[in-house]
Amino acid sequence: MKKIILASVITLFSATTIFAKPSPLVNEKVLKVFHEAFPEVTQPTWYNFDNYFEVFFTNADNTSCRIDYDPDGNVLSTTRYYTAQGLSPAIRAKVFEKYPGKNIFGVTEVSNNEKVVYHIVLQDEKYWYNIESDATGSIRLEKKLLKG
Repeated sequence: MKKIILASVITLFSATTIFAKPSPLVNEKVLKVFHEAFPEVTQPTWYNFDNYFEVFFTNADNTSCRIDYDPDGNVLSTTRYYTAQGLSPAIRAKVFEKYPGKNIFGVTEVSNNEKVVYHIVLQDEKYWYNIESDATGSIRLEKKLLKG
């Protein structure tokens, strides 16, 4: 009985090895561009969509990043997630000037070929504040939510 089970497992493994064709998640051109720009990144996670490739990784400074590439290796957009320390000092100063007494909980920086936008989450004892800033520090309140 053990021999039959072993033979079945070997046959199944052999069949899947022969017929399984790995489909690459990302093309060589995109991989080359990525590795030239980020040689220190060792464990990127790739996703393949109809018209673009997306990679998630963590930088050496512990910043989480996402980059979207077209099939030719051109960057379509980037997204970075970080804390107050990663935010530009000029923008951070404008945030604290407009929202004194609030703490920065987190920042999501989104950029494409046209602009950079910072989505900033602030907090105090009673509320969460979702604000948006452009690269010049022009700030607007998107949402104010009661903590509960």
